[in-house]
Amino acid sequence: MKNNQAESKIIKWRTFPGRLYAEMVAEALQKQGIYCVIKGEDVGILGGSVYGSSSPGKVTIWLTEDNRERAEQIAVEMIDHI
Repeated sequence: MKNNQAESKIIKWRTFPGRLYAEMVAEALQKQGIYCVIKGEDVGILGGSVYGSSSPGKVTIWLTEDNRERAEQIAVEMIDHI
């Protein structure tokens, strides 16, 4: 039996206004067993950014297509206000 996650397509799921929001959501997703990757214009929350400490650059979360629906439910509960 093959790993379904390895066979699933990786998609650009959601864009956030900064790394802090993306990190919060990614942590919640990973706690629910949803593997994801954060990509952004900055170098990371501890390393600052090319824009300075406020890190206004857009940050995206990538995950497997089969986890999209579960991820949406989690994100809506957390950050539907942004």
